[in-house]
Amino acid sequence: MRRERGFTLIDVLVLIVLVGMLAGSLTVLFSRLAAQSAQTMRAQQALALAQSLLDEVRAMPMTYCDPQDARAGVATGAFVGGTGCATTVEALGPEPGEVRAGAPALRFDNVGDYHNLAMPGGGCVGGICDPSGTLINPPGTPLAGCSARIVTTAQAMPGVPALDANGRAQGLRIVVTVACPGSADTQVEAVRLRHSPRQS
Repeated sequence: MRRERGFTLIDVLVLIVLVGMLAGSLTVLFSRLAAQSAQTMRAQQALALAQSLLDEVRAMPMTYCDPQDARAGVATGAFVGGTGCATTVEALGPEPGEVRAGAPALRFDNVGDYHNLAMPGGGCVGGICDPSGTLINPPGTPLAGCSARIVTTAQAMPGVPALDANGRAQGLRIVVTVACPGSADTQVEAVRLRHSPRQS
């Protein structure tokens, strides 16, 4: 007499339950990995954005006078008249009419102009813009809803006091913060020293 071979109904049901549990576990795992990957990508993009804003500020001149002042390249102090500025001493904050994003003639032209800049704002509507005014975090992108803030404060360095004899910053600590809903703020910072009277 030959014995029958094969799976019983119970064997098949146990196998189906085990495969279902394994598939459910893998689905949850892959969902979590995908969510973490998206968060990591968003964090990396926020860091890249913060770093690019910091690089933009650091690339600006930091002179005694506003760069458009007739004596910006030769002034020896942050004051008007004599060997100082012709009309405009550079201060923290933009000069009247200057914005970060707008017509080239009205754009920020000095490190101090970025003091307390918040985006949206500064000539940028609806998010964070590049200097030409192009929105770089429109709805539907990973950085949608994010905002940025740049703060500058007087900073002393070894051998360089924070303020000169006229009370103007000789060194600035630049802090850029990018804040996105549902995630921790991203912050980068650097120090920039004044190089007047030379602009190169």
